[in-house]
Amino acid sequence: MNNQFLTEEQFNLLFKNSKNFVFFIKKNPDDYEYVYINDSAKEKLLSGNVCGKNLSDVMPPIQYETIRENYDRAIDSGKQIEYQDYIYLDNEVRKYESTVFPSFLDGDIYLLTITKEISYDRDVDDKYLFMRSVFFHSFLSTVLISNDGRLLEANPQFLNDFNINIDEVRGRGFLELPIINQKNVEQLKNYFSQAHNGITLSSKLITFIDGEGELRSFTATFTPLLKGEKEVIAVFIILQEITHYIRQEKALRVTSNGLNNFKNALNNAAEVSITNINGVMIDVNDRFIEQTEFSREELIGSTHRLINSRYHTKGFFDNLWKTINSGEVWRGEICNRTKYGVTYWVDSTIIPLVDENGQIEQYLSINFNITEKKRMLTELHNIENMFKMITENTNDLIVITNEDGIIQFASSAYCKKLGYTVEELIGQFYTQILTKESKEIWNAELYNLTGNSKIELIHESKEGICLWTECNYTVVNNYLRNNGSQIIMVSREITERKEFENKLLFLAYHDTLTHLPNRRYIQKEFPYFLEKAKSNKESIAVLYVDGDNFKTVNDRFGHDVGDEFIKQFGKALSKSVRYQDLVVRVGGDEFVLVITGLNLNKTYREQQLQHIINRIKENLKVGWSIGGNHFSPTSSMGISFYPDHGSTLDELMDCADRALHDIKVISKDSYKIYTHE
Repeated sequence: MNNQFLTEEQFNLLFKNSKNFVFFIKKNPDDYEYVYINDSAKEKLLSGNVCGKNLSDVMPPIQYETIRENYDRAIDSGKQIEYQDYIYLDNEVRKYESTVFPSFLDGDIYLLTITKEISYDRDVDDKYLFMRSVFFHSFLSTVLISNDGRLLEANPQFLNDFNINIDEVRGRGFLELPIINQKNVEQLKNYFSQAHNGITLSSKLITFIDGEGELRSFTATFTPLLKGEKEVIAVFIILQEITHYIRQEKALRVTSNGLNNFKNALNNAAEVSITNINGVMIDVNDRFIEQTEFSREELIGSTHRLINSRYHTKGFFDNLWKTINSGEVWRGEICNRTKYGVTYWVDSTIIPLVDENGQIEQYLSINFNITEKKRMLTELHNIENMFKMITENTNDLIVITNEDGIIQFASSAYCKKLGYTVEELIGQFYTQILTKESKEIWNAELYNLTGNSKIELIHESKEGICLWTECNYTVVNNYLRNNGSQIIMVSREITERKEFENKLLFLAYHDTLTHLPNRRYIQKEFPYFLEKAKSNKESIAVLYVDGDNFKTVNDRFGHDVGDEFIKQFGKALSKSVRYQDLVVRVGGDEFVLVITGLNLNKTYREQQLQHIINRIKENLKVGWSIGGNHFSPTSSMGISFYPDHGSTLDELMDCADRALHDIKVISKDSYKIYTHE
């Protein structure tokens, strides 16, 4: 171990405070040995320090085989690999992704493994964000149950019915809640099993225990929540309370005139009809008349074919009659039609009534209108279809992250534009697909999130292509996680617009002929030069440079050659100064040079400047050729210094211009430092 490339001090410096689980492991002939592990792994995963122990001594056999298989794969490939696994931790199953980095040193093999938790319940999260606005305003109790039986969400009506706090029950096993009647546990398990197999169950009679310890009865609908065509990811339950009616039914059995009492009790809430054994109606209550819009006279003596909507098949009614003729109670949902052709849905219970000899003589039908519930289920399917349509067909780039910026959902357009697969994006930090500058912008935004906002970010595709995007994001509460939130971001590519804006910005601050900075640019940037000089206690030189005999070039060779001459003149000046200096064309053959980082000592400063002036003269003397004509121009310069001659750009340029005028009167190919008159 003396030759290992990573010391314990280096390992702790890098990973001690990481929230991820980090392991540094050595390959032994028949096993893997833990060399170092970070604090998170000690405290949460391995229950203490296991350094020096073998992997097989620490991990359960099944988990050991999975880990060893992937470690061997990393060594065989000789490069980084990733794999995912499920671990039972803190009383729940969690999904983790591990990245393994193999290293080979002097015949020894080492592995650095980083394991992080990733989300695996995204589909429920995503779809529930769309559903909750529909369900939360319903007068029916609704509850969402995960595949492993945990309560994910419940609407206010459910919470009010059972006097419970959502924060106390969210995430707990539904069958373990105090509202569950233990006599119904096996029955509920059976219903959940069927729903998990994709079967929708309707009108199931279930009892629960409310906050006062009272037993309450409900009819329940179990609807599987699907991912794609077949995979069930959760079960949605809709409850309609019938406690009052059940109690009335029990009272019926102990009263001498039970049927009349029961009819009176139900008359205000349910649609009731009584038929003979041939299905001919012999009595109906007022709500039945009100719902069907037929008169009592039209109904009495008719069968239920009068309100048949023709929605159901012959086999449906054959099964109904077979059930009640055998003396059993039939429960189910029926679509009926009013006198004026309007369809409506009822949750129907048909009870055979027997005489003193046990022979069926009548049928009692109790119907509860569930048109609203059916509308909700239709809305649920519409929402799922809309969700799928939006994410698969829009050109906008849609991504959903958690509050830490980890991607939980990416639209197909997003993946196509950036060249990634969905699997490559899910679980990754959003910053992984941003450029360096945009990472800083997004991280700053992430720590100061508001309800909604708009920012511009540069995305980097898998091929390294940069895409400008205008991003609108909204922060919403994630009801499936306590105090959690999600960020829904819709982006639109604006690369062409940004390129055009950048061109306009460049033209605004640069000379169109030489592409050198212009007067507007130096006015904008000079305050930064000045501030730096003050901070570093340095001097700045401003050189006003004028080409000698430029008019002669224009007159003799024409304006095209003159323009090229100016461009070459600017290039010669740029080549003569340092990278931190600035060359500006202010007009015609006049240029301004800003020389920074000079010494405040006059003698030393002038020596520094003399080197630059000499390079300018040398580069101009070498010259250039245009159209077969060689030019070796000279220049005259006026020079001013900050802080000696001024503290603003206008003052320094004015002094340098005066010095230039003075030297041009005397001679050419020379320079003069401004002196106070």
